Amino acid sequence: MIKLAKSAGFCFGVERAVNLAFSNAHLKNIVTLGPIIHNNAVINELQAKGVTAVNSINSDIENIIIRSHGVGEDIYSEAVALGINIIDATCPYVKKIHKLVKENIKLGLSIIIIGDKEHPEIIGINGWAKNSAIIIKDEYDYNINLLDNKISYFVVAQTTYKEEVVNKVKEILLTKQIKFNYAHTICSATTKRQKEARMLAKEMQAMIVIGSKHSSNTKKLFEVCRSECKNSFCIEDISELTTIKFNENINIGVTAGASTPKNIIDDVIFYLNSIIKGGNNNGI
Repeated sequence: MIKLAKSAGFCFGVERAVNLAFSNAHLKNIVTLGPIIHNNAVINELQAKGVTAVNSINSDIENIIIRSHGVGEDIYSEAVALGINIIDATCPYVKKIHKLVKENIKLGLSIIIIGDKEHPEIIGINGWAKNSAIIIKDEYDYNINLLDNKISYFVVAQTTYKEEVVNKVKEILLTKQIKFNYAHTICSATTKRQKEARMLAKEMQAMIVIGSKHSSNTKKLFEVCRSECKNSFCIEDISELTTIKFNENINIGVTAGASTPKNIIDDVIFYLNSIIKGGNNNGI
């Protein structure tokens, strides 16, 4: 039997960003600042339409798409100064964090961001904190020891982070008597996706997680699935799935990261249905 999680695939923010990119692909000299999403198939399709990804901006660019992960405030200022037309595909949930961080910086609070310091979303959020935020990966992060219980902090989290990791960091802050206000910024779609994946993994004999190796939410989904089902596999597309041998009577659950297009999910489901007895794609 095959079961597909109902929330598998594009989330609202990613779908919006991809649609904006394709609907503006006709514009002259148009680029995305970094890959629009973490999915090579989408990036290659956009490139074929003339939309390339760049790592920095310059005066030769006429139109720029800000990707779903968002960027720091300085990028907007630089683009305006160069006369570049901005198409803002930042996820609205990420945009909300930018606004909150900017407001609380003005109020004199120091900023804590719970997340991966290398992730583009975190780099962008930190930009709205004037690159002064303390970034904490988890409860073991050394940066926790640098916090001062004599000052007040405003705390946000990466939208795709695991709720349990954020909760553990908050517990440590309370234990250390750190004064802070916390804004819940984990995307509801992320929370729902992870809960569905956990429920499905508990039922199934194997789990397939589809998504880019560079996708934070895909990695978190895989971690959730593997904690409940040891036979969990993370693949980018069907080409990796064909190397895995399954018993034809096995029950397999399937989920996918927020940057995984429907056609890639459909290919995986079609293949699994062809090799598993009683295959179907009922959602949980």
